[in-house]
Amino acid sequence: MLDDVSSSGERVRAAEVIAALSLATDLGIGVPLEHGLHSTLFAMRLCQRLGIGSETASHTYYGCLLFYVGCTAQAGTAAKIFGDETALTTYATSSRFGSRPEMISGMMRAVAPPGSSKLVRAAQLAHGLPRLAREFKGVVASICEVAQVLTDRLGLPAQVSALFAHAGERWDGKGEPGRVRRDGVPLPVRIVQVARDAAFQRMLGGEEFAAGVVRARAGGAFDPAFAERLADEATEILALDTGASVWEETLACEPYPRLVLDGDAIDRALAAMQHGLVAWGEVPIARAVGRS
Repeated sequence: MLDDVSSSGERVRAAEVIAALSLATDLGIGVPLEHGLHSTLFAMRLCQRLGIGSETASHTYYGCLLFYVGCTAQAGTAAKIFGDETALTTYATSSRFGSRPEMISGMMRAVAPPGSSKLVRAAQLAHGLPRLAREFKGVVASICEVAQVLTDRLGLPAQVSALFAHAGERWDGKGEPGRVRRDGVPLPVRIVQVARDAAFQRMLGGEEFAAGVVRARAGGAFDPAFAERLADEATEILALDTGASVWEETLACEPYPRLVLDGDAIDRALAAMQHGLVAWGEVPIARAVGRS
């Protein structure tokens, strides 16, 4: 369909293409479908309450939709380290922005998921942890690189592409690669991290649970001003209208001016989507859909 649009000279909103890629990414990393859309809605509501300007809000919007877009790049490596295809998301994502002990515990559970015998889990840890230690930085760098390439091909502003180099940083400076801290972490990244974690925690335990987790991480992984604002207003920010289309609501909240693709930009966007979907296909689709 988009090929026809491109050849006819019509224009397509970039948000439509990017939101579609976000859905594919959800399936690729094993989170429920529309997790990226929910996160972006929460990020935009937080931006509104914080009085964030339109340009920064725009970068936050696209960055949030594509926050995990590079994560399927190392599916082959991940399969050799973690217990199963969805173990990293199941056991480590919830603790990604937690304290160091929480992060280590979550990662160990991802390498050796509960449910197997002690002997099997011990063997998984003995094999997986040394490899994880050796390859972790390379995996993070590769994820960042893929995300930057995809955003470039999608025709997004250079400022959006640059955000992914900081996706693993933390407010307290204990992130990866750990080159910046506090206000050195780009403002859109600080908002996206809070929104993404809030969406995931909401999925696990509801709005009140999410608010508690996010508040506990204020001053650690998260900018305290952003984390506490979301926690204080979680009932409004994290609310979802079950009768509304999340797809349409996400497209409607795209900040102005809205990015439009035409001609070669559409072709590049299609190539980017194909690249992302190939990586997505490395993950068993039935397993991913089963989590939605």
